[in-house]
Amino acid sequence: MKIAIISSTFLPSHDGVSITLFERLKVLSAQGHQVLCFVSSYQEVAAIYPRWADYVGDLFANVAIVPLPSVAWLGIPQERNPKRSSLRHIETALEEFQPDLIQVEEPERLWTTLFALPGWDYAQARNIPYIGCYRTNFVDYLQDYAPAWLIGPAKWAALALTRRLYGKCSVTLVGSHFIEQRLKQWQLENVVYMPVIGPPKIANPQALKQTNFFQQHYGLPDLDQRVKILFLGRLSPDKNWAFILKHLPELGRANITENFTLLVAGRGELAEAIANSEFAQSLPTVILGEVPHEQVPALLANVDLHVTASLKETFGRTVQESLYVGTPVLAPDCDWARNLIEPGVNGCLFQPEDGADFIQQLAQLIDSKGDRQRLQNNIQKQNQNRETQLDPSEQWVRYLETQIRSTG
Repeated sequence: MKIAIISSTFLPSHDGVSITLFERLKVLSAQGHQVLCFVSSYQEVAAIYPRWADYVGDLFANVAIVPLPSVAWLGIPQERNPKRSSLRHIETALEEFQPDLIQVEEPERLWTTLFALPGWDYAQARNIPYIGCYRTNFVDYLQDYAPAWLIGPAKWAALALTRRLYGKCSVTLVGSHFIEQRLKQWQLENVVYMPVIGPPKIANPQALKQTNFFQQHYGLPDLDQRVKILFLGRLSPDKNWAFILKHLPELGRANITENFTLLVAGRGELAEAIANSEFAQSLPTVILGEVPHEQVPALLANVDLHVTASLKETFGRTVQESLYVGTPVLAPDCDWARNLIEPGVNGCLFQPEDGADFIQQLAQLIDSKGDRQRLQNNIQKQNQNRETQLDPSEQWVRYLETQIRSTG
């Protein structure tokens, strides 16, 4: 196959879209396919991402990463989107490459700076599949970034744009059943669910566990003997950090007998606010910063609990990563979390926006090694039942192959 992919984000940015795309490119290369991948350039923010050049050019065999001149998206320097002037370059490169299929990650995000569906005219003229991949609930994110008076009109406009753009695609590909249902409620008729979004399966997660992990990798020997609670992901408003900042200090007033440490791993515009927050100053807290994606599985395997308050995930990649390595999760009781977590089996769900329930369940999990061990044992049993399943990236490649055959 000759596949063209267009995405706003890519490494070194450590978001779910970027990391999933990196893993897909590895599989495409290993299977001998040719790939032309357009992404936003991070050269413009080299001060934030000094290793930006490591992820452009011939990244793998038969895989070329083409960086497009970029601008800050939503005014956030590390969030990049291609400039409109990139459209001509994309069209020229597609003419030279002559792909069999085009996939666009988050076309609605790309449209906000390109004001067009990149590569759509090319796909129409040659009658090749044009797949839009729905990855982020941008309609829901508006309340975290827009002024209150603008939220209503902005949501209406964003919903209309989402319907129009994805409606023009050959297929709107989603990786969760609840997202499939949501988009169909939005009257999108071309939605296809496939289990193609998510992290690679971990063949032997027990091998990732080390008795002195934090001493060896972070120079923090005291942590290895404590209960470790990890908050992992973008440090941004859409991850519901306002809830955590408001309620987590109350953990200090809970009757906890175990020694514990809160770990925060990630990058984002709230990093300074989190580091200076009441909980970070009053509770044992370590700010790890952004963890390279290849090191995330080992980090997750060596903590006792992964905690998130996010309400707006489409898939919950970091939660799935936790479950793959046997680490239980505490998350809010909402659509995306119920898609992955069975309460009392592989994790726990607290009532959204209920700070007392959040703290009560978190304190209990910290103080009860037996509860955590029972959840870990259940996860390991579930993972054994999944061993015959294909890796999500492999399933994605197979799906693309069927799309090409159906139009060939």
